[in-house]
Amino acid sequence: MGFVKRIILAFLLAFSVSFAEEAVADSVATSASDEESSSFGFKDVVSWPLEHILQPIFGVAVYPVAQPIHYAFDNGVIEKSVDLITFGENKNILIYPAMNLKPGSSTMLGAVYRHRSIFLNRDYLVLEPYYFANGDWYLGFRYTKQDIFGLPLYAAFRLQQNMNRDAYFIIPGTKEQFVQPDSSTYLNWRLSFPLNKAKTLDLSFSAELELMRAGLPTNVEDSILIDEKFSSGARGIYQDFTEIPLEVALYFDNLDYSYAPTRGSRFSFRAAYNFVRDYEGRRYDDVRFADDDGDGEPDEGGREVHQKYRFHDDHANHDYIRTEMIFQHYFYLGKAEKFHLSVKEARQSRKFYLDFSLDETLRTWRPENVLNTLFERRVLAFQFRLTDTWEMEKGEAPYDAFPWMNTRFPMRGYSDAWAAKHVMGLSMEYRWPIDRFVDGVVFNEYGMHTDEFDDWSFDRYYNSWGFGVRVRQPNMYFFRIQFGFHGLNGVNLVMTIAPEYK
Repeated sequence: MGFVKRIILAFLLAFSVSFAEEAVADSVATSASDEESSSFGFKDVVSWPLEHILQPIFGVAVYPVAQPIHYAFDNGVIEKSVDLITFGENKNILIYPAMNLKPGSSTMLGAVYRHRSIFLNRDYLVLEPYYFANGDWYLGFRYTKQDIFGLPLYAAFRLQQNMNRDAYFIIPGTKEQFVQPDSSTYLNWRLSFPLNKAKTLDLSFSAELELMRAGLPTNVEDSILIDEKFSSGARGIYQDFTEIPLEVALYFDNLDYSYAPTRGSRFSFRAAYNFVRDYEGRRYDDVRFADDDGDGEPDEGGREVHQKYRFHDDHANHDYIRTEMIFQHYFYLGKAEKFHLSVKEARQSRKFYLDFSLDETLRTWRPENVLNTLFERRVLAFQFRLTDTWEMEKGEAPYDAFPWMNTRFPMRGYSDAWAAKHVMGLSMEYRWPIDRFVDGVVFNEYGMHTDEFDDWSFDRYYNSWGFGVRVRQPNMYFFRIQFGFHGLNGVNLVMTIAPEYK
């Protein structure tokens, strides 16, 4: 999604519960009084230098990005924009444009249609059609339902259709990219339910049908057909095949906020067995010039030679298992401990914003997850992530089986990506308030990848760091704009609506 779309989405989502300024002042004053009467402890040792020494320096760094956002909030730009794109008697229909104005074929125009309670109570429909400058298009459809049969169940169906002639794959174990036009279709079904009364522990099951449709690029020079490093017919490259992933996932989440956590932990473990049908093969013509003079090189402008090739599946076992473990922990260094939404306000806010994404919905079941701290919130956030692919037969899993280590892993200082069987990362962030809904961020992260789980090496060790802002409310994440660096190799700009660590 482009930056303009992210700004529009921020406009769209900003009309949550408004907070009285008197309550804010009372909260901060009360918290400050409590802080003065408390003893000086370890929390103060960590918080004081961050607040009074480093934080002002960080604030200067993010000022050029934070100030325009601050202006938009202060002058009601967001609230006025929301009125123009909200429809229905209950304001439950949202229609807004989407665009990406980057140079080249990635230039995109589209629309987003969101409709709450369209058929049943507590259901939700999202439709996203996009059209690209080169004639490509994308269609996304999602329908979800809460409280099925009066039970605390969450069900979802998602359809994604992609027509992208500039898509690419990465050779496993490297970051070498090759163009591979993609017209794949994805259909996903999910069912989730809590395992305990507090709804901090959830179990989720999902099944997916993936119709992988990959083709040769128009310019054969962009393909791996002319590259001797990797077999052209391996891993379903430029071929059609079908995958059926069956996944089970366990989530633990006792964070105090749904979309702007300040304290607590979250742990998730996901495992999916992917059934992969035989690669269907593909014919292609190799047109080149003959070597009539026998010098070992084709004669440019000479006689053309046409050869026909066909990929053949070796009927090996292409199945694989994908596992992922994520652990996050948040240390709260702020002072505003007491001000929060009432139970009624929390439920109203949760009802409206529920299910803007499949995964994050699980975190909004508990009303206490949408508590609000205001200005005195400083947070140290940590994440450890490990993602693995386990092949049933070595060298036979398809090209999409391997996780990527890229800006969303996160390795925000890199604009390219690695693909590998095993990737591991550690990320650390310091977040401080700039505005009521804007947080400044500085981050430092490390990543490693390997082809064998017992062969981790610092030869494949990477680091990135940077700073930026996060725009959010306690019950909804808007977007983030961040600048990432790795060494002295330039800057990578990250603009996305994906929540933290995604």
